[in-house]
Amino acid sequence: MSLRLYRVGLGQDGGSARQVHVMSETDVQAGDAAAPLMAAGESILSIKQIEDDGSVVVDAPLAKSQAAELAPVTPGAAAVQTG
Repeated sequence: MSLRLYRVGLGQDGGSARQVHVMSETDVQAGDAAAPLMAAGESILSIKQIEDDGSVVVDAPLAKSQAAELAPVTPGAAAVQTG
């Protein structure tokens, strides 16, 4: 898959809202990439893919995929008890 540019709306229902820009392969991963930018009490209000004309500054790094996060952990290593 190729990376796409997304505009993610963050805020509180009925309250203030703001938008951040992230690069991602999917809508779901765009939400994951935007999550660290959320303040306390904020939630994701919208996720929309937008055209990448090269002028938008991305606000967050790519989110790690679940496979990348779990790669260092093997079934044996997870079961080993230390101490």
